[in-house]
Amino acid sequence: MMTEHDPAAWYVVHTKPQKELMAASLLQERLSLEVYLPEVLQQYRGRKQLRPFFPRYLFVQVDLGRITAAAIDAIPGVIHLVAFGDRPQPIRADLVTTIRERIDQFNAEGGLPDYPFHTGDRVRLTGGPLQGLEAVFQGPMRSSQRALVLLEFLGRLHEAEVPMDQLEPVSEPSGHARHRTTRGRGRPIHRGSSTAQTL
Repeated sequence: MMTEHDPAAWYVVHTKPQKELMAASLLQERLSLEVYLPEVLQQYRGRKQLRPFFPRYLFVQVDLGRITAAAIDAIPGVIHLVAFGDRPQPIRADLVTTIRERIDQFNAEGGLPDYPFHTGDRVRLTGGPLQGLEAVFQGPMRSSQRALVLLEFLGRLHEAEVPMDQLEPVSEPSGHARHRTTRGRGRPIHRGSSTAQTL
């Protein structure tokens, strides 16, 4: 059974937004720790790039009897070592191994699948409580498995977060105008509630 001072114990580190790489590098350089930052190939800014699979989180193997949680928390880019109460929470080494194997498999297969929609495309929900309703695709969420859509009901447009695999494209008649989401020059059109609901 792992203890707080088990030199082989793995822990989860919570980082600042978009500081995962910096935190991982400094944890290695300054504290000589074994660090694992799961990165997977995914579509980003028009091309496939390695991106953190768990944004703002990474794994570190550390003997907390030798290096304190406070020393880890003091590394630039780190928010804190994940803990329950005031006790850092170790995770099983075999879980880290499983994650490594899964990430390696994703990357060997070309990374995460691309989503087939573009902002403004009309889509139909194929599952969940709103199955059959049409919506306007707004884009993928940070989780690659979910998307943000605009649903029209009761005369208003509402944002909703839905599973990506519950969307299908809606064929539009030739010449049908695509639903506009900006006023030009990137200025957004604000419609209805701005609060996203998870379905």
